[in-house]
Amino acid sequence: MMRDVWSNLEELRSEVTDGQRGRSLLVTVMAEYWGEEGAMAPSGALVDLMSAFDVSASGTRTLLSRLTREGRLVAAKEGRRSFYALSPTAYHRLAEGFEVLRKFGTGLEPADREWTMLLFSIPEEQRSARQQLRKGLSWMGFAPLYDGAWVSSRARGDQAMSLCRDLGVEAASVVRGSITAVGTQFGDPTDAWDLDYARRLYASFTAFLEEPLGKLRADGLTPPEALRARTESINVFRGFPRFDPDLPLAGLTPDWPRRTARDAFAELYEGTAEASLGYVRSVVQMHSPAHVQDVSVRRLTPAGGSPASA
Repeated sequence: MMRDVWSNLEELRSEVTDGQRGRSLLVTVMAEYWGEEGAMAPSGALVDLMSAFDVSASGTRTLLSRLTREGRLVAAKEGRRSFYALSPTAYHRLAEGFEVLRKFGTGLEPADREWTMLLFSIPEEQRSARQQLRKGLSWMGFAPLYDGAWVSSRARGDQAMSLCRDLGVEAASVVRGSITAVGTQFGDPTDAWDLDYARRLYASFTAFLEEPLGKLRADGLTPPEALRARTESINVFRGFPRFDPDLPLAGLTPDWPRRTARDAFAELYEGTAEASLGYVRSVVQMHSPAHVQDVSVRRLTPAGGSPASA
């Protein structure tokens, strides 16, 4: 039955995030357990760990080589053995992304009452720039209220304008303030998001976590299953801010499912942390005992209440 859970979560991941499955899993494993800057992972340990996700040894080695060529990983040699670490750029990008997830759905950082709107005009001959701008704005938490008018519930105008400059957009303006809709069909800021679709995504995610949560509560998850549950679930959860960037609850229905999905994810993610950490360390121990100390684990609510790794 757990195999059906993994299939369901992977299908959902493909809806909410970009990227090939094995690549996404490998980057997540590196970020979750080698998240300290410069921490080195033995290649043999990574091959063994990826087998828990049904990724072959040859497939993992190909991904390691590809990610290194792309600058996501850096490789090192100790004798005949190979080791990998997150590149500085990848490390900082992943750390920033995780800080967003720490707060997402908690209500600890309520959205401002004001909205940020980016107004832009891009000629038809710059279609590629338009596509890149839309993709970048989506990842920032913007959505199109009208063609050429994208809104966000956060004060992210500087980020949006920086993206416009990087893409060579020559006509763009940022407006910050309240938005008043005229008419009854469309125009409220939250209309920019497909809320019915977001609700379905949340409901599916929460339902898919029921089985692994049940096994976790009954102490029935094996260490490899704990690793897989933790990794598969965060690979889905990290995509939700694209579809609901912590939209103000005042503009949503009272039963909006964001917090329910967050609570289910947090219980599974935190509840499997120690078992996953122990399993990863045991695998590293078999390949390079000296590098066990490089293995850590990320937490949503670390001891002391401040961001840290165990």
